Amino acid sequence: MSVDFIKSRVGSASISTATDQQNQISYFTQSKIQGEVTEEYIKAWSEKNYRGNDYFFNWVKSIFKTDNFLSFVKYYRNPNPASKLVNNKIVSPLSRVFFSDDSYFKYNVLGSEVERPQEIENSINEKLFNALLFNHNAIMIHDLSDTNVSYRRIVDIDNVVALYSKDNIIHQIAYSAEIVINEQRVLGYIYMDKDKYVSCDKNYENSQEYPHDLGVCPADYISNKAFSDDDIVRKSIFSYVREELEEYTFLKTLQRMTEPNGALPITTKIKTKEKDQINNPDSKEPMALNMIKGQSPEDKKQTQGSKSVLQTGSIITVPAHKKMDGSFDVDLAKNYLNFFYLPVESLEYLSDRIKGIENSIISTVLGDYTEVNESAKNELQVSKSYVSKEDVLRDLSISLSKIRTSSDYKLLALRYGFDNVTVDIFYGSDFFLESQKELYDMFKVAPNGIERRGILNRLAQSRNKFNKEKATRETILYKILPYVSDEDFTKAIDNKAVEPTVFQLQTRFDYWISLFEARYGNIVVFWLETETPESEKLIIINNLLLDLINTSININNLNQNQDGD
Repeated sequence: MSVDFIKSRVGSASISTATDQQNQISYFTQSKIQGEVTEEYIKAWSEKNYRGNDYFFNWVKSIFKTDNFLSFVKYYRNPNPASKLVNNKIVSPLSRVFFSDDSYFKYNVLGSEVERPQEIENSINEKLFNALLFNHNAIMIHDLSDTNVSYRRIVDIDNVVALYSKDNIIHQIAYSAEIVINEQRVLGYIYMDKDKYVSCDKNYENSQEYPHDLGVCPADYISNKAFSDDDIVRKSIFSYVREELEEYTFLKTLQRMTEPNGALPITTKIKTKEKDQINNPDSKEPMALNMIKGQSPEDKKQTQGSKSVLQTGSIITVPAHKKMDGSFDVDLAKNYLNFFYLPVESLEYLSDRIKGIENSIISTVLGDYTEVNESAKNELQVSKSYVSKEDVLRDLSISLSKIRTSSDYKLLALRYGFDNVTVDIFYGSDFFLESQKELYDMFKVAPNGIERRGILNRLAQSRNKFNKEKATRETILYKILPYVSDEDFTKAIDNKAVEPTVFQLQTRFDYWISLFEARYGNIVVFWLETETPESEKLIIINNLLLDLINTSININNLNQNQDGD
């Protein structure tokens, strides 16, 4: 039955559509290595009367005359402009999804909580992120390479030969792969369903079957949403900007075609009988090559310089022509050369259109985009901007959470048994989108100490989003610090509500923390290894700090008394 499933190419029409969609989007998000644009390459394109495999060039050729199309081909370069835009201005902001404040990864294996099972590879976040952005129709498969040795890998959609899916769940899949037959690796097919794996060669022979007890097909879509009613064609974050990426690449290439016209404009020249000095046989230049007799120097084989008069320092002479009244006609000198530039209005329109498309692409993908100074925005605009960006990141977080939870579960369940594993993963919903300046401004107008302390904690997380350990340390210290602002501390002093030990802790905070760590070890380790609720941790650390201060004060007082005696 599994071999029949492969032979019948179940879902092949949808697989073909998904492959085409993947290629069309990848054309503008990943681009290619730039090949040499040779005369043969251009000639081949000019002589084509059929569609090639470069659908973008096919489209451009359909709207341009041949000469204009060939000029376009000459100026088109890879990486193309759209892929540059995506990788420089979109990928990095989306990677914020990995630095949320409320993310968690929970594993229970064989009845025990595990922080990170050894089967979970360190690179899985990067693999999933890149697949969601650049290989969204791919499928994550899970298998056993040996007894109780599980692994997973991403299979490109163009390697899938048959697929049955319903309600976004893969029930059967077959794909091209290397298999082992008689201890030799050969090309063949691998089939998966909820009960078994089956492999066979390209001739559908030498079939081998391996059962599994997972209870579901060990394959997952990378993208968690279908693009339409067809399960197999998945939705990409770039699905609804593909045509804008195409137009952006088209217009940027046209803009590149116009740039040489600024430095080397189209020129017309009056034809005269003046001979080119280079080809003048009567030239008497000292030591000119045609004056040297009996020799054939190497210089003779060198390329001659340009004969064009359009060079800096060129001296152009034109015939003097007298008018009937005896004066000289200077019009010939004035109009000997005429230069033609593209209209400024046309260039400005092209530039504005490109900028508009660029902003539209970024806004659609990231949720909001503007290059105006943030301080020029009003409060409502800033609020809408944050909400829009957070919606995009939360949607990406949901996608990552879903595929990661399902994939990690299948990976571990194949190793330990489906009823011995639970996985709960969430990439978070709070991504620290405010800038440090905005957080400090919020700190200044915060109505009370509780709000200010919360903003400081947020600052610590935002400032150190790439340094988790430092973020944790600063967050703990902000929680321990008695007063988070000078305003709160001054008010407390004025009201005589600050005890001497608290005054010492507030004014010499770094010193007392250093003393604490000298005695009790790193405060972050102390915090994490103290297995009590957070409120109790704060009390314990605060009491230890106050004890250190009291002890120090008592020793100082004792020493002063002894000195007085």
